[in-house]
Amino acid sequence: MKKIAYAVLTILLCTGLSVSASIDSTPAAETPLPLQAVPASGASEALERFIFITIPGAFGDLDRAPVRFFHEKHTKTLESESCETCHPRKDNGTFEFTFPKQPDKRSADTLMNSYHDACIECHSERAADGREAGPVTCGECHVALPDYHKTEYLPVMPSYYDPLRDTRHGECLNCHREPAKAAEDAGELDWKKFRVKVSENYEAAWPKVGFDYQLHDKHDKALEQKCEECHYLSPQQKTKITAETREPKCKDWLQELDPAGSLTEQETAHLRCINCHLARKARGEKKTGPVTCSECHTDGVRPADAMKDVPRPECEQEEKILIRFDNETRMPGAAFNHKAHQLRTRGCQDCHHETMRACKECHTPAGTEEGNFITLAEAYHRETSAWSCIGCHAQEKQRPDCAGCHHQLPEGLSVTTACGTCHSGSLESLNRARKAPAPETLIPDVVEKEWEIKLLEKEYQPAKIKHLEIVQKLTERVNKSALATYFHTEDITLCAGCHHYSPLEKKKQVPQCSACHTARIETDHQRPDLLGAYHQQCLGCHKQMGGTEEKMPQTCDGCHEQKKQ
Repeated sequence: MKKIAYAVLTILLCTGLSVSASIDSTPAAETPLPLQAVPASGASEALERFIFITIPGAFGDLDRAPVRFFHEKHTKTLESESCETCHPRKDNGTFEFTFPKQPDKRSADTLMNSYHDACIECHSERAADGREAGPVTCGECHVALPDYHKTEYLPVMPSYYDPLRDTRHGECLNCHREPAKAAEDAGELDWKKFRVKVSENYEAAWPKVGFDYQLHDKHDKALEQKCEECHYLSPQQKTKITAETREPKCKDWLQELDPAGSLTEQETAHLRCINCHLARKARGEKKTGPVTCSECHTDGVRPADAMKDVPRPECEQEEKILIRFDNETRMPGAAFNHKAHQLRTRGCQDCHHETMRACKECHTPAGTEEGNFITLAEAYHRETSAWSCIGCHAQEKQRPDCAGCHHQLPEGLSVTTACGTCHSGSLESLNRARKAPAPETLIPDVVEKEWEIKLLEKEYQPAKIKHLEIVQKLTERVNKSALATYFHTEDITLCAGCHHYSPLEKKKQVPQCSACHTARIETDHQRPDLLGAYHQQCLGCHKQMGGTEEKMPQTCDGCHEQKKQ
């Protein structure tokens, strides 16, 4: 087993977040914010969350397994005592959430001893007084437990292979998991049937805090709308506002970065938030705010529609605006309904960064250092960014109601439709909402409402496709989506979910699937055969939409009734 290094806790232990830094670690990919609510953890689960105490790789690999630190357990045990038990207090009475109080960083050994002195001395004193105490021996802390690594099996196969085209892939793979096999070791085995085992360090990390509209509204009321308690105005900006003989407005507080540190950064946020909450508690305030990990770092994500009645910040923003571009972009302005988007987001940060400055101030057509050389076009159109228009819409298309069709559609934008849909140059386009018409008005009269697919008739009864019923259900879902009714600019757009490369016109038949997908079991420039096409389309849609086995079967017998022997 690979040796794991110790690490320095250079950020506050109050976070409970993952702070270990393994030598071969890589930065996490940019991930859009989650959209679905998940159940919150119980108190007992919170007590079991831990972080690894490790030292950066500069000191090299050391022999002991990493120490798991359970911050919530310590907070609960020391509830009647001050944070000063572990963290240093500054002259102004606030805490620095670092540990140990006086780390000796001259070498790996001196730093290690700083931890040992702080932890073991405290545990020993508590045990001598007959109080609840922690471990004091090496083996009790440095334990190489199995859950330090999580293991999963990943299939290794040619990039053009999709398991959905293989009706036998599920059980066959089970025979080739242990021991792990590489391609050259597979021998006569079919290349579809082997997996490799991968492991990575596992840490019971705390979820990130989502500062949504509801939390902002709570702070706004508790602080009596004193924006200066959290936000920042530079001396120059204050002078300018005073000269204009007015009070600072919401947008003024959100134009500049605080030199003391951003509230979106872990270390700064804890220093300011927790110290503020502790100070309010010390003053006997009724509304003090949480000071423990589990009170802020919950597993629950409040969806936007759960906050419909929560007031949005008043930032003097027009309800509807035309986002205009410099002449260099050569594009008409994009119509944007700001108010509608506020109701569909969880917080300003879903679209904005740390300030409310216009995108084009940092992101120019050519790109600047201030904007990380992300151009203006990328800022609005990068599909992998949670802040771009296209990225957010791409994330929305992963919702079950949309993903059934969109997972199979070609990626990218259509210049003649998608670009013009946003870049209309007129606010009038915001009034557009195209409801999908009744399927009977689109489907050719000669097309049956239901038919059978007999491709696997040797092994199974024919699969029955209720074509009209499927299209009716999809139409109902599309008409409930504001995004779909705006961007599905043609009545026939819905049909493209299944007939993804076919020419589409009302009441005209489309080519059969077999016109492009042959019954031969071979690949053709990543195009699946007919069996694969059916499984990718039908089973893939069922999986993406997350339907029940009864309504959207995902097993063989769900679609293909077994033949009687």
